[in-house]
Amino acid sequence: MDITRVQQYLSDNKIDAWLLADFHGRNEIAVRAMGLSSHLTRRACYFIPARGGPVALVNPIEKSRFTHIAGEVRTYRGYRGLETELARLLKGLKKVAMEYSPLGRLPYIGLVDAGTIELVRSFGVEVVSSADLVAAFQARLSPARIDSHRRAAGLVNQTKDEAFAYIADELRAGRSITEYDVCRLITERFHSHGLIFDFAPNCSVDANAGDPHYEPTPEKSAPIKKGSLVLIDLWGRFDNADGVYADITWMAYAGPKAEIPKEYAEKFAVLTQARDAAVEFIKQNVSQRPLKGAEADDVCRAVIEKAGLGEYFTHRTGHSIGSNVHGDGPNIDNLETEDGRMLQPGHLFSIEPGVYTKDHGLRTEINCLITESGAEVTTQPLQQEIVALF
Repeated sequence: MDITRVQQYLSDNKIDAWLLADFHGRNEIAVRAMGLSSHLTRRACYFIPARGGPVALVNPIEKSRFTHIAGEVRTYRGYRGLETELARLLKGLKKVAMEYSPLGRLPYIGLVDAGTIELVRSFGVEVVSSADLVAAFQARLSPARIDSHRRAAGLVNQTKDEAFAYIADELRAGRSITEYDVCRLITERFHSHGLIFDFAPNCSVDANAGDPHYEPTPEKSAPIKKGSLVLIDLWGRFDNADGVYADITWMAYAGPKAEIPKEYAEKFAVLTQARDAAVEFIKQNVSQRPLKGAEADDVCRAVIEKAGLGEYFTHRTGHSIGSNVHGDGPNIDNLETEDGRMLQPGHLFSIEPGVYTKDHGLRTEINCLITESGAEVTTQPLQQEIVALF
């Protein structure tokens, strides 16, 4: 972490310090900020003031794990000692950022327990959310990581094409094929390309596609037949320090274009319109003013609501992407959470509207990168209509 840049951010935003507090590794943001990899069993704090040197406040049992950290390392003895040392660090300060989410609206950031927040407030300090701090310093991708994402995106897209071709070939040959067979093929292709994933890719057909988190297994996997609606959701990254995910969803129909049901085609047209409206809104505004992920969600959702499908769009419009497929940056969300974090250069996220019923589900998913000059869709080409496999 670049302490100088963090301190400049704090000064610019009239925040006196960033207090990263952790217990048992529960605050993943603090653990990453402190560069810790070992298991932690005691409370630890890392205090970064707007002016002056940072201070790590740790239990003496675990002091050896903090020798690499920038600034001074102080130890405390017992909970009373911890409280006394915190009071000294915070004396005279008015506003401190912590991993706290007002009203629990953004639980990705609300990682510090209420008691610790109460303790800090008892010293006469206002606690504000570190949400935009985290977005600025942990979620912005470096040029090397952006390049890794772009290369992964090309291979993920290629694998999607191979999966659709595999389905078509098997059906033409009259051989049986299941959702799990397709997932296995994707996994094999990813391994051959040097891509990894944190959990398995997904292929779901017909009613199974109506469950956004359906996962086929060897024991539970539907056959793919002629006339099936096929959803493939796949994500992968390179297995190195700069590896960043690419994550896409495409739809296909196991038949000729003329036989694609009108309902499917019309719903998918609404989804592509909503997706493109969100992207255009981001492109027009992100360089002009502070722009929240929640605003883009509203724009996307409004298109689907207008088409009378709002009740079937049951999840956020998109999620942050990084070394984890669900990253630390702003999500495109004003449904599940109120994501008021600002979209900044280096932020990568999905745009993935979908509609789901008990009979079928449809989704389109792309990745969007904020650059210094605006917004860019990195997962080209854009799917504009359901792919006919015959």
